[in-house]
Amino acid sequence: MKKQQTYQIQDVLKEMREEYWRGIEEAEEATASETRDFVVIRLAGERYGLSASAAREVLRMPRLIRVPRVVDHIRGVINLRGEIVAVTDLRRMLGLPGEDLPAGGRLVVVETAGLVTALLAERVEGIQSIAVDSIEPCTEGFAGFPREAVAGRTVGEEGLLILLNLEHILSRSEFVIDQKREGTHNA
Repeated sequence: MKKQQTYQIQDVLKEMREEYWRGIEEAEEATASETRDFVVIRLAGERYGLSASAAREVLRMPRLIRVPRVVDHIRGVINLRGEIVAVTDLRRMLGLPGEDLPAGGRLVVVETAGLVTALLAERVEGIQSIAVDSIEPCTEGFAGFPREAVAGRTVGEEGLLILLNLEHILSRSEFVIDQKREGTHNA
């Protein structure tokens, strides 16, 4: 009788161990399979990723209405179903080459950092899911950008993908409009 109880206890312990190790393996698999989605665009011939959670839509390049005396990276505005949206050229903001509007270019309308803007892209490749554990942090000066502008990088079958931190980029002082202009306010 005692021998049978010993075997039962050993069987229960064995099952508990197996369940424990299965739980650890499942937790590791869940962590390893955690992904984030990015909209992959081309700027100056390189691939960049924008958080898909910030992207609202992708548009063909409409006619831009130029606005006088605005910063260089604002290429103009568009009327998006009654909402006036600035078109931002990330190439200029990030110091990348490319002055002309790209033929066949696209606009990625994003909403982040309390701002809605349309980002000018040479091409939109689509949405790509990236495993979180494959994203490498970037060092200061990577690709000539401040560290805060880049959320990370990853290398896949298509090559290097630089993941931009839109919240940081679009919260820069260039996007804050100061309504007090010299000579228009009272002291």
